[in-house]
Amino acid sequence: MRDERLTLKIEKQPPLRKIVYERLREAILTGAIPDGTKLYESKIAEDLGISRTPVREALHALERELLINAFDKVGYEVRDADLEDLEEISEIRRTVETLALRKAISRIGEAEIRALEENLTESQKAVADYNLDLFVQLDAQFHRIIAASSRRERLIRMADTLRKEMHRFVNRTKLNYLLAQESLRYHREIVGFLKAKDYGKAKRALNDHISHARKEHHRALTHAP
Repeated sequence: MRDERLTLKIEKQPPLRKIVYERLREAILTGAIPDGTKLYESKIAEDLGISRTPVREALHALERELLINAFDKVGYEVRDADLEDLEEISEIRRTVETLALRKAISRIGEAEIRALEENLTESQKAVADYNLDLFVQLDAQFHRIIAASSRRERLIRMADTLRKEMHRFVNRTKLNYLLAQESLRYHREIVGFLKAKDYGKAKRALNDHISHARKEHHRALTHAP
């Protein structure tokens, strides 16, 4: 006879400070909260309907990550990402994604290759339609598939964080059509080399891709009005 007794399972919820931290961090990295925005502990707590303690802890964590700066002991300001940040993030991204690629080259399966090829098809259509916002999303997905193929959780998390930090520059400089075309070309090369299990050429294409994006963002920021 089937046991009809009710089983109550209490799911463990993440600490409130972590939820606040992740929401604010995501909003800053995606540009939903722009550079230079003032953040006040009391205002955030009031808007969220929670006490100030988890908000304070979340803001301290964001300050340690250099995403915000404290001012006048009364609030914080979203830190303006500059050219030095662009260079640093690009260099670290190159190191992390190259390592993820090395791990992925021998582990990537047919399902991942198929996902990458579908991504290329959708990206081609997005470029043809001049839908650059969609291309930005597909570009992130492309790199996420490769990182996930490494089967190394720490690498996956680090690559994801660096992509989001890089997205701050994409938001500021606005991806242009020519950069999207070049990115798609590099993506095609990387997929071809992954299928051939040629790490050396795949690494070179990835490094060239990241360097080209860095140069274009640098040029756009330097010539910004």
